[in-house]
Formats: sequence, C-alpha cells, structure tokens
Amino acid sequence: MTNFNPEGDFKDIETWELIAERKASSTGMSAKIIAGVLFGGAGVAFGVEILGGVIAAWCLKSAWDASKYIGKRLRLVRDCGCNAFVLDEDYFRTYVKQFGEQSVIEELKFVKEAGGELSPFAESWLRTCNKQLSPEKQPLALPEREQLEKIPHAISVTPRIPQINTQVEEWQNRDRSFDIEEIIRDRIPNLFIVGLGRSGKGMLLANLLRSIQRLRRDKKVFLINGKDDHKEYGYFDGVVAVEKRLNCDAASASAVAEFIEAALSDYDAFVAEHCGALLVIDEGTVIGAKLKSAKASNLLNDRVVGITSSGDSTGKNIWFCAQSPYAGGNGTDLTALSQLTKIALVHKSNLGVIADWKQAKIFRSFDTEKIAKLIDQSEVERAIYYGGTTEWYAMNKLVNYSAFDRDNNKFIEDSITDTTEQITIIEPNNLGIELSENAEKILNWLVKRNSRDWFYYKSSGENKRDNAFTMMLSRLGLLNDERELNDTYTELLEIEKIEISEDDLGIRLL
Repeated sequence: MTNFNPEGDFKDIETWELIAERKASSTGMSAKIIAGVLFGGAGVAFGVEILGGVIAAWCLKSAWDASKYIGKRLRLVRDCGCNAFVLDEDYFRTYVKQFGEQSVIEELKFVKEAGGELSPFAESWLRTCNKQLSPEKQPLALPEREQLEKIPHAISVTPRIPQINTQVEEWQNRDRSFDIEEIIRDRIPNLFIVGLGRSGKGMLLANLLRSIQRLRRDKKVFLINGKDDHKEYGYFDGVVAVEKRLNCDAASASAVAEFIEAALSDYDAFVAEHCGALLVIDEGTVIGAKLKSAKASNLLNDRVVGITSSGDSTGKNIWFCAQSPYAGGNGTDLTALSQLTKIALVHKSNLGVIADWKQAKIFRSFDTEKIAKLIDQSEVERAIYYGGTTEWYAMNKLVNYSAFDRDNNKFIEDSITDTTEQITIIEPNNLGIELSENAEKILNWLVKRNSRDWFYYKSSGENKRDNAFTMMLSRLGLLNDERELNDTYTELLEIEKIEISEDDLGIRLL
C-alpha cells in the first residue's frame, strides 16, 4: 500500500486565511519604488531623461495604486472570508480542489461585485469557467433551483440582484415572519443547524421532528446525541425510533470515537432494515472536537458527504447540529457543509458572537444591526437564518417539549408533552388470541408507530393515502385482495385492537 493521498495538500480554513492575509498584504511596493528610482537615474545617465522619467513615474504610480488596494483586500479576507482571489496558481488549484468550483466561483464573483481585484490566475480561471459553462449548466444555477424548490410557498421570494443597495431594500420590504414547519413540508432537506447554548437548537429540533411525525409518518429518525442531559429527554421522547446517547464532554476522545463508530454502524443496519432513515447528530461541536483529538475526524465528514451525495433515492437524510459554524471544529470540512442547508439561531444574549461568524461563509445575507432589530421583534428574543431563502427572520414561539425553561433557568412544573408520548404501548396479541400471520404483521406495524393517526391505503376526500402503509399491505399480498384484507381487519376488530374508518379505507390503533 502506497502513501498516495490526493488530499495531502488540503489545509484547514485558518491556514488558508493566514495565507490569504499574507498575499493580500504583499503589494510589491518596495520593489516598484526602487525600480522607479533606478530607471530615473539610468535615464539621466544615458541621456534619455524623458523615457527614464516616464518609466520611473509608471513604477511609482503602480506602487501607489497597490498601496491603496491593500486595505480593501485585507477587508475582503478578514471580514468576508474571501481567500481565493489573492492566491497564486498552485495554492489556487488546491483551494478549488478542496472546496469545489461552485464555492470558489461564488467567492470570486462576490469580490468583483465589491470592487476588488482578482489575481491574474484567478481572473483567467473565472473567465475560462464563464466561457465553458452555458447559463443553463453553470454550477450556480442548479443550487438556485433547488433552493427555490425548498422555499416555503407562503414566503414570497424576489430573485436576488447582486448589488448591495438592492439587498438592503429587499431586507426592509420582505415579510419577516417564518413558519419552521415549511422547511420540511415539501421534502426533507439535509440541514446544518448551528447556535450557541440557549439559542434554542434543541427546541427547534424537537418541533421539526414532530412536524416530520405529522407530515412524513413513514420517515424513521435515528438520533446520535452527544449529550446526556435528563432535562432534555423530552425533546426526543416518542419522536425518534433509535437514540444513541453519550455524555461526550466527560468521555475520553477514544471512547467518543468508539461510540460514534458503533452508532454509525447501527445506523447502517437500521437503514438497511427500514429502507432509509433521517440521521440526526446533536452536539456536533463536542463530538467533532473529541474525534479530532482521537484522529478520527473522517468518521463524521465521510458520513455527511456520503449521505448528501447519495441523494433522496436512498431514503437517507442528515441533520447536523453544532454550536459553531466553523468546519474544522465540527469534525467536517467545507466540502461537506457546503452540501447542507444552513439554519442559524441567535439569542439576544449571544448576538455579539455573530460578528465572528461572518468568516464561516454560511450566510448569504448579513447585517448585525438588522438581525438585532429582528430579535427585538421576536417574542422569544431570537432570530433565525434559513439557507433555503438566504434570509434572516424573527423567531416565532415554539413548544417546549423538555422539562426545563432555559431562558429563566428553572424547571417547568406542568411540562408539555407531545400527544404521542401519552400513548401506552400496546403489546401485540396480549389477549392470548392466536392471530393470522398477516393480522400479526399489521398490528405490529401499527404498534411500532405508536400513533393514533389514521392510515389510509386509498385516498378518500381530504384523507391522503399513506405510502408506507400501502407498501406494507402490498408486500403482504393484501392490497389487491379485498376479501383477504377484510378478513384480516375483522380479526383485529374482534380483539378490539383497531378502528375502521366509515369509508372502510382507513385504519387506526385503539
């Protein structure tokens, strides 16, 4: 086995920023001033004063122009996280290979719109890309369409125009309300949810998962939780099929690596059994830090890339939750995170941290003053950023499914529980009555869902067919055998386990 590693020249984002700052600070001004003096002196010595003077003036003017642009270049690097535009060819090619053409093209276009100058190679590379790609095939076009598909129907979205003043006008005129359930109404996206402590990540996650339970009942959820806090058990009770929990902050790096490796292996087995599942990784920052110490960072990164690359056809999705938007500290890189739709939560108590997040490149619109105004407009004093629309919104009040009020640092006396948590699990055939194989399987299927919802195998008025239920009946050979299906239903009715809808098309657990 060789030591070949095509990613051996990849660097973490902090290193790239240092390289870019050094390049942005380098103007060649000293060399140009010296050249100007030498050419001027040579012109006098050889009797060609005019020519020498012209060359000297050009060198000195070039040095002066370079000094004027240094401040703008440094601002683009430090404040906006732009690195590619100052890199020479070798570094530039590595940067493109590591972060992808799409990210680099967006970065270079942003620099040009901001009035910055590209390095000669970056300018040539961008020009070549624009010539080779037709408008329909440019990398920027596909994500835009995908984002529009994910945009909630209730939100009016105007195509973005890349002038700064236009973006400000849009911010002032847009409707700032946002229903988080719209995120998963049409399809389940792959998400990167980021927010500091007290921002409301757990509450957002709990509400999103319950939305999936209502709108996507056939979707299984597999949770890897990097924190074991009894105050937060209510977030996930009754809405996740499997939860793997470890207090990673107190565990050793090697123990966390073993835990994550085993949990991901269990997830693979779960996916094979259920034809897909949503993988939720909570507390990604502490997990990523421990994996980095154990030299096992690729465990998370490879998984994120694998799931996002395989697409919805595999039935797999991933939600990655962390306290920091920076790739390296989360056990991932920008290549992985670039494929996730970003959601950021900010509480008024940690608004100051947002200024440091700009360099993480996860936001397409950003203004701390306007974010602060949105927080003031929110009844829960929070703002939320949704990458599907690239906009910030005032956060609506969500149901707290945990037993603890973090804003007031106290336990909730009458903690709210989801209706599905109040259901008593019914053991199949607990009356000692022998059921047919098909009746047993239908009852098991209903019990596993632990729900009082109706399941229809044919659409009836406003009641839509449940695809998972229909597929289960099809596998049992009952979908096209109405007589056998009625006999099976009769068995379950006799032991008072189910209820049949008035149109005989729906069934639910008693």
